[in-house]
Amino acid sequence: MKLNILAKTDKFFGENICEDTLFDEDWKKLDAERRYYFECIHASQAKQVEVALDKLTALGTRYYAPAHGPVVRYSLSRFTYDYRQWCQGQKLPEFSVALLYASAYGNTAIVANAIAQGLIQNGINVESIDCELADTAEITRLIEACDGFIIGSPTLGGHAPTQIQTALGIVLSTAAKTKLAGVFGSYGWSGEAIDLLESKLKDANYGLGFETIRVRFSPTAEVLQQCATAGATFAQTLKKTKKLRVPRQAVTEAQVDRTEQAVGRIVGSLCVVTTCDQNTHRGILTSWVSQATFNPPGIMIAISQEQNADLMRHPGDKFVLNILKEGRNVRRYFSRRRTSGDNQFAHLSTQTAANGCLILNDALAYLECTVQNQLECGDRWLIYAVVDKGEMLTNDGMTAIEHRKSGSFY
Repeated sequence: MKLNILAKTDKFFGENICEDTLFDEDWKKLDAERRYYFECIHASQAKQVEVALDKLTALGTRYYAPAHGPVVRYSLSRFTYDYRQWCQGQKLPEFSVALLYASAYGNTAIVANAIAQGLIQNGINVESIDCELADTAEITRLIEACDGFIIGSPTLGGHAPTQIQTALGIVLSTAAKTKLAGVFGSYGWSGEAIDLLESKLKDANYGLGFETIRVRFSPTAEVLQQCATAGATFAQTLKKTKKLRVPRQAVTEAQVDRTEQAVGRIVGSLCVVTTCDQNTHRGILTSWVSQATFNPPGIMIAISQEQNADLMRHPGDKFVLNILKEGRNVRRYFSRRRTSGDNQFAHLSTQTAANGCLILNDALAYLECTVQNQLECGDRWLIYAVVDKGEMLTNDGMTAIEHRKSGSFY
């Protein structure tokens, strides 16, 4: 005699319908509803879904009783097959994003799901993990494998949960600086955890794929739509960023590691390059600067197109090279990518140079420069500029130097 086993599956194998039918006798008409429900609820957690499917199969379950929709009886094998196929489909996109979050009251999880939908609808594979349920090895694997990552947190007692702080530590120690990042969260009163995530990632020079999302209390339908739009924006930025990179020559992984480590041992002075475009001031962080000539005094600087390349690569263009001082935390206000919107200089003491660009008063020294020549080299523009004027802002202190572990990122 066979034992009929019924499993209460909550959101697993559900459909967003409400009717009096107990069993799925007319299951073929439910195909579209089933797929839509999967896309909304489970698509961003494909790996975890596959693990759950294996466990259910091992139990020899004969009936599934989901929280939404009829009891799955007649189409159990077909529905299980569909779930596996849909999970596999999530792994086909070229780009993948790791979505890390914790959720105290469910609000942060709802926001995470809305962002995931925006990513998925734009052809991005999303691996979503609740950090309260994941171990450090799984988080590390995701961060190493992804093209970009998004991290979200509630604020509890003015802090991020311990699991999110652990995940942030893994991100900062593991994720290449070339990976696109994003921050979101919900809060009741203050939202310090969101500010912590944003500031730590900016200080580490990760580029953000959308404006940080801050949701107070439960997200409204309008807020969820904004979250989906943010996911779409992140997807488009990620695709654009990846296309700008030049493919490597075919070498073994071991060779790449050794070569990148060796290149990373080239150190440079940490500087902020400031430009001016019709009274709009911008600044980028760089360490790819070197003296090029004695007479006239000249420098070489390598910049990417996504930085202020359009303002620095034509003969006659002006900029100021601010050479930073060790121990001053000026770098956190700047990114190696072009920035817009926020005033980077709002919290800094500045003065205007003779060429119209800004001098950072907390710098060690500055050079006013004029572009003479440029050359497109690989994924960078190599700029040669003569130094028109330079000053030491302080006679004390050492030049800030950047040390890297790898030559594959800043």
